[in-house]
Amino acid sequence: MNNFDEVTTVMKQIETLSVTLGHPILSTDYYVEDLGCKHQWPKQLPKGYIAVYFFFEGDVALKIGKANAKSKARFTSQHYRINTTKSTLAKSLMNDSDRHFDDAGEVKNWMLNNLQRINVLIKEDKGKAATELVEAIMHYRFRPTYEGSI
Repeated sequence: MNNFDEVTTVMKQIETLSVTLGHPILSTDYYVEDLGCKHQWPKQLPKGYIAVYFFFEGDVALKIGKANAKSKARFTSQHYRINTTKSTLAKSLMNDSDRHFDDAGEVKNWMLNNLQRINVLIKEDKGKAATELVEAIMHYRFRPTYEGSI
């Protein structure tokens, strides 16, 4: 099963769980988009949506994160940079002793050309708890490489 299909399958499982928990996240409340391997970073978080996003190298998840209404830059561009104050995928890649990048531009270009980006976009009225639930379950399923707290 490919990454997009796997994310979609897990979202269907989350639908069932969320109904059982009394706070449904139904298929009409979200959509999954595959930006592909060789992708461009998203220019904006769609109005009225919050997100959980993924970076895959082949079938290995490198990073899974979330972006709520006040963290749009996190969704669009921060992970492609190393000169931001927050932890980013680019910083993790630069600091990985098994990878060898000369500078920030090289990391960004490598990410755009070699990583698959998938986004789960959830209607904003589902609230922060929805992104927290989806992110936690996706972390549990995919075990991303650059998640220090897992």
